[in-house]
Amino acid sequence: MKKLYVVGNKASKSLSPTIFNYWFKKYNIKARYGYLELTEKNFHNKIKDVLEKKDTLGLNVTIPFKNKIIKHLGKIDAHAKKIGAVNCVTNKKTISGTNTDWTGYYKTLPNIKKTKNRKVIILGYGGASHAIHYVLKKRGFKDILIFNRSKKKIKYSKNTEYTKKYSDLQTHLEGVFLIINTTPINPVLKKHLKLITKSTIVSDIVYSPKKTSFLKQFPKNKKIYGISMLIEQAKPCFKMWFGKNPSVDAKMLKAIYKKIK
Repeated sequence: MKKLYVVGNKASKSLSPTIFNYWFKKYNIKARYGYLELTEKNFHNKIKDVLEKKDTLGLNVTIPFKNKIIKHLGKIDAHAKKIGAVNCVTNKKTISGTNTDWTGYYKTLPNIKKTKNRKVIILGYGGASHAIHYVLKKRGFKDILIFNRSKKKIKYSKNTEYTKKYSDLQTHLEGVFLIINTTPINPVLKKHLKLITKSTIVSDIVYSPKKTSFLKQFPKNKKIYGISMLIEQAKPCFKMWFGKNPSVDAKMLKAIYKKIK
């Protein structure tokens, strides 16, 4: 029986086993999906051991190991290389890695026309944020502002640019089309809310709880929930491992939402 795992420092809380084991049952695939909860200290030794086992078919990699996994891979695709992070590992003839976070987020976006002049704000600039920034640039957005706790150099830019401070957020909220929170906290304060209109789309990549403290502040705004990205990034992983495009049905969603607070 083939084995697959989600790897992270809080992997036991992941919904990935629920998603993949549901698909295994649905498509009568003899495989089992579990989790590996690792630390910075034991990551490299544990991952090496797991990848050397013949029954290990694949991994999903999450915080904080999306960059650290790369040294264990024989090859990574162009997208993962540009993003600088791998979230999906396939262990077949070679150990290869890719990034499906960017395509996962892309699938959650509404059908947007004339993206060039639409202002987007990204809160946080970690691994998932890099993937989201990457796909927004590919989709044609030109006005993307990134805010972070510490000053970081921004990727995918011809000029040298750095993230902005959260304390400057209120001066950039007017006319914003989409706000994406990629942090586990809520950087938007009460003083910011009056500057954000009901036409602004709000998005959070945290999927439990479904309505995060960030999203709760916008009862009348269109929302993109974190669980949508989780499911959409899982689909191409399944396709790479088993050669089939999995579908999402009501029974699966019910099983997922049962585990979300």
